[in-house]
This record gives sequence, structure tokens and C-alpha cells, in this order.
Amino acid sequence: MKKLTLSIAALLVSSTALYAQAADLVFTNASVLTMNDDAPTAQAVAVTGNQISYVGDAAGAEALVGENTEVLDLGGDTLLPGFVSGHDHIVASGWTSRGVSLFGIETLEEALAAVKEYADANPDEELILGYGFNQVAYGGWPTKEDLDSVVSDRPAFILDFTIHDVWMNSKAFEAGQVSPDEEDQVPGVMFWQRDAEGNQTGIGIEFQWAAAFRNAGAWDPAGEIPDIQKNLYDQAVKTGITAVHVPLMAMPTVTDLSLVKDDEKLALAHLHELEKNGELTIRTFVATGFKDPTATADEIVEHTLELREQYDSDMLRIWGIKIHPEGNWSSKTAWMLDDYADGSATRGAAAIEGPMITSVYLQANQNGLPVGTHVDGSQTVRNTVNAIMTARGAGYDVPNNLLHHYFWVSDQDHETVIENEIMVNTTPLFHVDWEAQDVNALDLLGRAKVEAIFARYSSLMALGHNVSISSDVPSAPIDLIGPLLNVEIAMTLQDPLNPDSKPFPLSRKPASLEESLKAVTIYPAAQQAMEDKIGSIEVGKYADLVVLDQDITAVEPREISNIKVLGTLMDGRFTHRDGI
Repeated sequence: MKKLTLSIAALLVSSTALYAQAADLVFTNASVLTMNDDAPTAQAVAVTGNQISYVGDAAGAEALVGENTEVLDLGGDTLLPGFVSGHDHIVASGWTSRGVSLFGIETLEEALAAVKEYADANPDEELILGYGFNQVAYGGWPTKEDLDSVVSDRPAFILDFTIHDVWMNSKAFEAGQVSPDEEDQVPGVMFWQRDAEGNQTGIGIEFQWAAAFRNAGAWDPAGEIPDIQKNLYDQAVKTGITAVHVPLMAMPTVTDLSLVKDDEKLALAHLHELEKNGELTIRTFVATGFKDPTATADEIVEHTLELREQYDSDMLRIWGIKIHPEGNWSSKTAWMLDDYADGSATRGAAAIEGPMITSVYLQANQNGLPVGTHVDGSQTVRNTVNAIMTARGAGYDVPNNLLHHYFWVSDQDHETVIENEIMVNTTPLFHVDWEAQDVNALDLLGRAKVEAIFARYSSLMALGHNVSISSDVPSAPIDLIGPLLNVEIAMTLQDPLNPDSKPFPLSRKPASLEESLKAVTIYPAAQQAMEDKIGSIEVGKYADLVVLDQDITAVEPREISNIKVLGTLMDGRFTHRDGI
């Protein structure tokens, strides 16, 4: 791949004949995949200012070359629309990946050794932080006594691999001001694990631990958010991301709406300052967070509308509201239609139940705000689908209401989603054998349920349904944010990080390349109501583009995540450039 050198004569002819129309940048000799069904491929693309000014053959593009045009010969490599992430918490979530990483560690003994090594190597750190512990791989939940055995002099908070649950030592309970009889915020959803005698074991489930984390001094939003945001965006643009849907900010205030409001305002003010200075590198569409079980629909809708008045540009916008009503199926805190199959005689629970979900959809949609809901459990899918259909029945035309995750979905609800074209976002990584998700799914729900109702997103994709796929950072580490990683998983149903990975579940059919690429381009653009401006390569749309180092159509599916992104162009300017 190289800059194309034209003769001086050719440049003079071009600039003389079409000087007023000369482009700023021309990509030529490319395998252009436009994601525009009316003209799916091209050889060349021209950019003028922040817009796409030409899509077509190489000869047509050459006519737009002027004296100051930069011309890039891609040598047959692929040019795509800029990748649009449908679900990544990348504004302020970097606090979840501080300290020791336990990802990939498969035994408790190895995890403890890693924590000890980190603590010994960092004697001046007042808190020992970490992330990535996996109770499934360890064969059970660890305890505070386990953690005390390697860190007894300082508080230690270790997040699990989903970033929803925390493993704490005894000092962390002291520093966090957690009393032995502290009440659970929502029993069965947000709670302290306890042993048979009622003693806290050291595990806080579904952000029950958030106040303790803050009390211990582990969260400083004003001091941390700018650096966190820059680091996360810098890594994201290297993977080709040009726009992101942020479905709540994912800060350790998430269960307290009054604190969430303050943190959201702080983060948005920072992003707005970047926008004003021309330094915002990713189009950012934010959903306000609703996880506080004591809050009301009125409160969250009013708050969101106030923010929408301030932030409503094509670079930074308040999209709508994200409801987070439950926990994760992996810790049995997602709400199912039927009991989990592990003999625990529970089907989970929810902190925000059906009537409140419906109330939020009705009030938000009435005001033109879309709503997305975290739907890990099949009962929560049912409640949310019913809420969306109720809002439609009331006459509120908001086509981009969203279902996030789409793990366990009954036949009834799956058919309703298809028939009514309800938009879906999911994370393919969480449906395969990454971090023993396959083992956990089989243990908790059983083979019959797995094959019948788990990971149904690929069947939606085969129908041309609007499905976006993304990594859900920080529940996946930031180094796994790449859209091409999710494209590979959707096409293989295998973990790209594991050469021995087997397709899972057995009953699902992988998606095609076209379906998978649409799920990281035009479909998430439509979920943001931006399909007329981004998501495909068409004249007049914003110049958001991605350059790959090879022709993606000639790459084996299991190699797609290894394709290098050579350049990311957002709003007509390179936000990442490495090799072109």
C-alpha cells in the first residue's frame, strides 16, 4: 500500500479542468465494500472536507485529483465504512481495569499467586485492585479469607470478568465501611454473598459493593475521567471505530441515580470540551443510566431530556435511556422465565420489574427518546418486549428502541422481535467458549435450553434483521474491543483467542461476512438514528472510513481478527494512521 504518484501533467490537467471540485483525499485501487445495497462495491472513494464526495471507479476518482489532493493507492486492500460500536462503555469505565489482570487464569491458586505477586511488587499502593476473576473456572466462588492469605495489610478489590461482582478481603470491608449486617440493596439481585451462618463471604454481587468501593477511595471521577476517556478512545480508534453507543457510563455510582447524574454531567462536560476543540475522535451517543431501584421513570426521563438539550450534535448526543434491571445469568442474577437447571430452585430476580420498564418506555418514547434495556434473562426479555409493544400501541413511533445482550430468548419473544423488527445488540464473545461461558451456560440452564434459546442473534442476522455486534467493554477487556474480532466470532461461533475453540452452541449457524459487517456498520448506525449520515460509503455522508491491510473477502473466517487496521478516518480526518 502506497501513495499514488501522478505525473505533473496529469495533476495539471485534473486541477485545471475540475479545480473547484478537487477532492482533499482519494482512495483508489481499493476493494470498497460500501454496505450500500444499491451499490455494494466500488474501486475508489473521494473525500472533500468532512464528506464523501465520490464513490465509483478509479477513472472517475482520478478526475477529482487536484494539486493538493492526497491520493492513496490501496493495492486491492479493503476500504469499509467506519465501524460503529453498538455497545461499549468507553467514556469512563477504565477504573475497572486497574491493577492485576486475572483474565486467562484458570485456577484459584494461580489467581492468588498473581494477586500476591502484584501486591508485593507495589508496596506503595494504598489499595490493591484487580479484575478478571472467574468463579466458573475456579470451580466455585473465592472468599475473603482466600484473599486475606495473600493481601492482609491493605484493602483489596478484585472485579470478576463481567465487572459486575467483586471479591474483597477483610481490609476492604473495613475501608468500605461495610457492617456485618448491612442490608442487601435488592435481595437476589444486588447483595452480599453469605455462608450458612449468615456471614459475608467476601463477594459482593451486582454492584452491591459500589458504595464500599467509593468509601475506600477507589473512585475519583474528576481526576480520573479525562485520562480514562483518552486511553480508551485511543485504543478504540486503532481498531477502526469511528462512532460508539455508550449504554450508560458504567461508573461505580450506577445504582444511585443522584450520584449518576453528577458523574454523567462531569463526563459529558469533558466530552463537550473535546468536541469544541476538535479533539473528540469518536462520535459518541450516550444513554443515561437507570439502575437505581428506588428511582422513578419521571426522574430519569426529566434528567435525560435536560441533557439532550445540551448535547445533541452528530459528534456528541444524548441518545436516550439505558435500563439495567437485573444482573448476569452467569451469576444467576438474571431473571428467567423458568428456574435455573443447577438445582438451586431459583429463576433469578430483577431490581426493576415489568411495570417500571413499561413506564420508562412510555414516558421516554412519548418524548421522542429511545430506550435500551439490558436483557440477560428470558423473563426480562419478555418484560422489555412487552414494554416496547405497549409503547408502540400507544402510538409512539420510536423504531430504535433496543434489546441489549439477547442471551436467553423464548420462541414467543423471538418471533415478536422478528415480526416487529425490534432492534438488537449483542456481544458474540459472551456466547462462545471464551472464559468458560459454554460450561457455565450448560451447567446453569442445561443442554436442551442452550440449544433451544441461547445465542439466537445469528438466526436474526440470517434474516437481515437489524442486529449490532460489539464487545461490551469493560465486560470484555479493552484490548478485545476490535469490531473485526466480533465479525470473526459471528462467522465462526468460536473464540479467536483460542486455537482449540469449538463452535458453540451446536444448533446455531454462523453468520455471513456481509451480515457480520453490516452489524458493525450500517445496522448500529440505524440504532443511533444516524443511518442517513454514517454506516455506509455513499456520496454526501460523513467521511468515516476504515482501511484494512488486505482484502477481507479473501481471508479465512478464523483469520479475520488478525487483519490490521491501517487507517481510521472520522469526519474527514485520520484519527489513526499506521502504514498508509
